[in-house]
Amino acid sequence: MPDYLRPHLLTLPIHRAMIRSIEARLFAELAPDLPEPIIDIGSGDGTFVQIALPNKQIIGIDSRKANTHEAARRGVYAALCVADGAALPFADQSFAAAISNCVLEHVQPLDQTLREVARVVRPGAPFVASVVGDRFPRELLGTWLLDRLGFDGSSIYGRWFNRISYHYNTLSRAEWTERFTRAGFTVEVCRPYMSDAALKLFDLSHYYGAPSLITRALTGRWLVAPPFTPNLLWEPILRRMYEAPEPADAPYYFFVLRRRHD
Repeated sequence: MPDYLRPHLLTLPIHRAMIRSIEARLFAELAPDLPEPIIDIGSGDGTFVQIALPNKQIIGIDSRKANTHEAARRGVYAALCVADGAALPFADQSFAAAISNCVLEHVQPLDQTLREVARVVRPGAPFVASVVGDRFPRELLGTWLLDRLGFDGSSIYGRWFNRISYHYNTLSRAEWTERFTRAGFTVEVCRPYMSDAALKLFDLSHYYGAPSLITRALTGRWLVAPPFTPNLLWEPILRRMYEAPEPADAPYYFFVLRRRHD
C-alpha cells in the first residue's frame, strides 16, 4: 500500500492532510474492487481522487462550479458536472459504484440525496462513503477545554464548529445506518477512524493552518513551496496517528454499502 500521508502534507494545509490521508488509505484499499463507471458525490477540487483513486473511471458531481473547474484542470475525472445531489442528472442504474468522501454531513436534504444515489447505481453496486459522526462536536479540543472550565462545550464550541463547517448531519453510527438502509442500501462494513485524541489535534491545527486560506485566495494553491512546507515538521506526530489501529468508536465513520436488489 502506498504512503498517503506525505503526498497530502505536500498538497494541503495540515488539518486537511491529517484527515484526508487516513481517508485516502481507506478508499484506496477498496479501489481494486470498485467496478466502473463510478459516480463521486461531492467531487470537490479533485485532490482526493487524484491521490487516492488515480486511473479509475469516475464521474464527479459538485454543487460548486469553482470546484468543478479546478477538478477539470487536474484531469482526474472522466467527466464532471455541476449538480445538486438531490436531483442527479443521470438515468437510473447509470453507475456500477458510488463514492462520497466527507460530503454527506454537509448535504441538505440528506434522505433525498441518498435515494438519488440509490437510483443512479445498479442493484448490487457498492457505495463507499466517509461521514462525520455524533462524537465530532463532543470531542473537539475547544469542547474539551470549555467542559473543563464548567461550561457546556458541546453546545457552545461544538455547535459553533459544526455551523462554520456547514455540518448539518453529524449522526451516530446507528443513525447513519438507518438513513442508508431507508434509502435502499445494506451496510456491509462500518469502520470508525480518527481517534478522539487525534481529533483534538485536528481542531488545534485548523488555527495553525489558517494562513493557508490567504495563500489559497492569492495563488489558488494551499501551499506556495510544497517541498519546503513546514507541514513536514508535523510528519512524525501525524504518522503515529496515520498508522494507529482503528478505535472502537470515533468521530468519523467509513461505510461500505451495497445497493439492495429491489
